[in-house]
Parts: sequence; structure tokens; C-alpha cells
Amino acid sequence: MIVSWSTATKECGRTVETLSNNTLIVAVRGWTNTGDLLLFGRPGGEFPTDTLAALQSALPTAIVWAPELNLTMFSMEGAEEVAQKLYDQIDAKVAGLPAVDSIVLLGYSAGSLLVRRVFCKAHGADLDGKVRREPVHWARFIHRIVILGGITRGWEYSSASPAEVRFFSPLLFGLARFVGWWKSLSLTAGRRLPFIWQIQRGAPFVISTRIQYIEVMRNLRRQQDEAPRHPLRAYGLPSTIFLLGARDEYISPADCTELGPREEFAYAELRDSNHIEAVQLGGRDRNTRLRRIRVLWALRKDFAKLKKRSWVLPPGDIDDYSDPMDLTGLTPRDNADRDSVEHAVLVVHGIRDNGFWTKRVAREIKTHARRQTMVVRAPSPSYGFFSMWDFVRPSGRKNATYWFMERYADVRSYFPNACVSFVGHSNGTYIAAHAMTLCPAIQFERIVFAGSVVRRDYPWKLRTEQVKGVLNYVGMADSVVAFLPAVFEALRLRWLDVGGAGAFGFNDADPPPAVRKCVPEDTGKHIELTEVRYASGGHGGAISERFWPEIAEFVLSGQIPKRGILRGWRLRALFACAPIFTAAGLAFAIGIMALPILVAAAVAVITELELEQAGPDRSVAWLTPLILQHRLLWPLVAVGILIAAMFASRLLSRFLREW
Repeated sequence: MIVSWSTATKECGRTVETLSNNTLIVAVRGWTNTGDLLLFGRPGGEFPTDTLAALQSALPTAIVWAPELNLTMFSMEGAEEVAQKLYDQIDAKVAGLPAVDSIVLLGYSAGSLLVRRVFCKAHGADLDGKVRREPVHWARFIHRIVILGGITRGWEYSSASPAEVRFFSPLLFGLARFVGWWKSLSLTAGRRLPFIWQIQRGAPFVISTRIQYIEVMRNLRRQQDEAPRHPLRAYGLPSTIFLLGARDEYISPADCTELGPREEFAYAELRDSNHIEAVQLGGRDRNTRLRRIRVLWALRKDFAKLKKRSWVLPPGDIDDYSDPMDLTGLTPRDNADRDSVEHAVLVVHGIRDNGFWTKRVAREIKTHARRQTMVVRAPSPSYGFFSMWDFVRPSGRKNATYWFMERYADVRSYFPNACVSFVGHSNGTYIAAHAMTLCPAIQFERIVFAGSVVRRDYPWKLRTEQVKGVLNYVGMADSVVAFLPAVFEALRLRWLDVGGAGAFGFNDADPPPAVRKCVPEDTGKHIELTEVRYASGGHGGAISERFWPEIAEFVLSGQIPKRGILRGWRLRALFACAPIFTAAGLAFAIGIMALPILVAAAVAVITELELEQAGPDRSVAWLTPLILQHRLLWPLVAVGILIAAMFASRLLSRFLREW
């Protein structure tokens, strides 16, 4: 039976359809509980009460239900066991509601994997991925799956993850394993691997769920002509709507998207929302209302109408997350399509970054191009996570530059008739500038630098044959550039070849904000150099969401942004003292790194001096009785101090490599 749609209701001034009272919406929570030990008061993964109330209020004729699941921070339940419990609860719930003929599965974060597993189990999938059993009676009523901040491909540490999470990840993993061991001894857990580690990228539960889903959808496509036609479905298939916060700090688009047939998929982002905000739908502020509208559309809107919304991404843009060179749809024989590309925009990330934001900027550029009926591609290749340790090594930056030049040649080969522009952040700006220095054949139409680590005295006057326009965002509070590359430049460490253009601007530019200057001014051939002094925010401020449209406008049409704010006297004073703070920090870091050697030397010297000063009566030195009367104690103390020093050195080394 096809669900009937009731009369329209008003939501935030818009007319939207509502579901009938035969619809069950199953809201499956994520990992952790509010109040868990290491959350320090931050919200957990359960659906907030006001969110469920807001959904029920907006969908008065449907049933919004959140099953009870044990997903605390140190939950030791098996992922398969949790999925089975969820399946059993849904089965019992549907049995108690005989009128239900439409089911929407809503999975948040880790709950998205559980939702998919239940979907596959309901359709007869076994652990080996094969569909052998007959589907349960309510499987045909699952018309839609909504993935909210989901990890359908499992989770992994990334540059989007908070620095403290990446840095302390080994400690957190060790703590989780210890808790698992303790619970197994007390017989409160059947295994030693916490739930969260069973759903990381590549884990058996994750892989088997993905394979099960592929097989189930393959089986459903064979029966597509006989499938019920329902507004929530996509061409007779159960539809899947992916919603991800644009500022999600834990889940990347690659965690929930993958290449392959996706006629039943729709993907959209929740603007200005992080991971936990994505599930907070009960507030009255503007961002919460916009999130709530999009979630409600995902839950109840006709699939064909939903796909037409401007904020739902085209399939080609979804592929960008798994196709860094933006070649989806092109084969070696697609020469006509390749030749028609007018403009290719390379988007490259910087240090301590895997480049997830580059996909979103690339998508904004292509969206802007479609409005102007331009044929544009936006490759966003990644050279992987590049730590501060890699950055300060000239060889590390040289290798990244060579990598970039190869990608540039690839782009010119793929799109021979296209002019090439560049958008880069942090180390990405360096490798583009350095590539132009090394190879005159590297040429750009326009360049956008954000958080630039290029030297302030970079010779733009010598690049008039290689680039036409440059836009440099100078961060108002870019302390990363001010305290490191800018200090290295001020100390005349030319062998490092980095500088402070991202914090203080280029010497060739004029001070006023967003003013275009021709460089050089006395010749016909010139570069149009534009600087925004200052862009709000820190090192990553200019690549935040609110800057994406103006970046797209500049690289495609040369339109300069109309923004710029003054830097306060406190920041000016702080940045003026940057060399002092940086020198002190470097001295401290070197001291910690050398601590094991210093401690070993100090122990040896102190022991020798104590024994020399003791004399025949051994009564002068305070340490002598300890050494002589407790012959085993002093070596143990010395070894303990040395181990502590080695641990501190190792910790700092890890910090440098992660940071």
C-alpha cells in the first residue's frame, strides 16, 4: 500500500508535505552519552529530547521513535550484537503497529552503520554478504534511509579531527583497551575491543555491511519493475539521503560517499554546522531552523522534488570526494568532452590537512560556473597529511612541489584547451609559488592564496608571463604564519625559503584592503595583485565557508571581494613579539628532544661528584648513603628518570609530527 500524503502544513514560512500516520521514523543514535567521562560536559551522540520533539511537532501524523541502545563511550558490546538488538526492537515495534506501511530509517553518526546493517538484515542478507533468506514482511515498507553525519564507510582520524584527539589518540586507544580488559575480567563484557573500534575504516563489520548493501541493492534492482512506487522511493528503490555538516570535524565526505551507481542517492550539506550541531534541531536560531528544514525535507519530501533543490549536489560533484582529478564521466575516448573544458581550477590544501575543504571549494567553483554556463573542472588532488615536521624540512617541501608539478602536467594533459587557475592554502601556496620559480612552463590564469607561507619579497615582477591575477588573503589573526614562517623570514633564514605573506602581505601590494595593483607598474605586461587586509579569522579563516563564493567569483571572472577589516593593536603588538616567543619555543623544544641525553649526563656527573666529595668517612655528600646503602635503589631511580625523559622526548616528537 502506498502512503497517502496529508494536507500541507507550514514550516518556517514554507509549504511542505507531511507524512501520514502510517509512517514510522526510526531515529538511531550515535556513539557516546552526554555526561561521559572524557566529553567534559559536551553533548553525546543520543538524539536530544528537543530534537525528537521538534521532529514530532513538524511531523504530527507520523511516529518518531528512538530505540534504546547502549552506546556509551566505553561500550564493549559487539557491533553485530547492537545491530541485532536494533533489528529486534524494530521488529517488535512494527508488530505493535499493524497499520504501519512506511518506514524511514534515520541514522546519526555511528547509528548510520547500524541502520544500514538492519536494512540489509531485513532484506535477507547473511554475514557473507549473500542474499539467501526471504525479506521480513516490513522490509518492503523501508522507503528511505537518512544518513545524518554518517560513517557508512567507517571512521578514521583526519586533519578535520580536533588536534587534541589526533595527538592523544594512542592514549585514548590504550585507555579503551584497558577498560575492555578490566570489563572482561569482571565478566561485564564478552570482548576486549570497544564498540567504537569495531566500526573504524576497514573493520570487518564495516566492510561486510558495505558488501551486504551492495548485494541487497543489486537484488532490489532486479525487481525494480515490480517494486512499489512511493514518493519517498527513487525509481522504485529505497532512497538514501546523506546529510553532512559543512564544518563536520569528525566525518569527512569520503566517510559516507563512494563511487558507483547512485540513482537512489541524494547528498546535501548542512551549512555552518559541525558534527554535534547536525543533530541539534530544536533551537530557534537561524542556523538551527535551516538545518531543521533540510532534515525535514530529507525525511518526507518526494525524491524527485528533493533532487531538484539547489542545495542537493549533482552526482558528478559527489564523485569529487573519490575522484581528486575531477575526471568522472571521462574516458580516453571522451576527447570532445575534454576539449570543451574552458577552465580548470586546481585546489590544493596545506599542512596538517588532508584536504577535505578543497572538495567543497571545488564544488562551489563548479556551481558558480554552471550559473555562468561555463564548462569548468576543479581537480583537488591531495599529497596527504603534511605535518609541521615535514614543513620545516626543505626536502619535504621540495617533494611536495615535484608532486604538484606532476599534477599540473596531468591537468594540462587531461584538459588541453583549458586555462588553469589555482586556489591554495598554507603549504599549498608555497608549492605553487615554488613551482613557478622552478619551471617557467607552470602558468596560471588566476591564483588565490589563503594562509600563505610564501616570502613577502616574492618576485611577482618576474612572473608576468606565468600568471595574470593574484588574490592574497591576509589573515587578521594568522598566528601560525606570524610565529613561524614570518619569523624565519625576518631572521633571514633563506634556506627555509618561507615567509609571512599570509600574516603581513606581499611587499609589492598596497596596504588598503581589496585594492588591485598592477605589478610592475611601469610596463605593459603586468600582474593584477589584490590583497584583502585583513580577512577575519586565523590561519584557516579565509578557507571557511563564507569565503567560498567570492573565491569562486575571483578565479572564474576576476571579481575582487569587497571585504577587509583592521587588525587591532593587541594583535599587532603580539605579532611584533613573535621572534622572541618563537625563539623561546624552539629552545624549549630542542631541550625536551635532547632531554634523555642531558638526564643521562647529569646522573653520571652527580654520581661521580658525590663519590669524590664523600671522602674516607663517606659523610659529606647527601647522596652517598643512598648510593652505598641502597645499591639497587639509585640505579632504579636513575633508570626511571631516564625513561621519563625519553617519554617526554617521544611525546614532543609525536606532537611535532602530528601538528
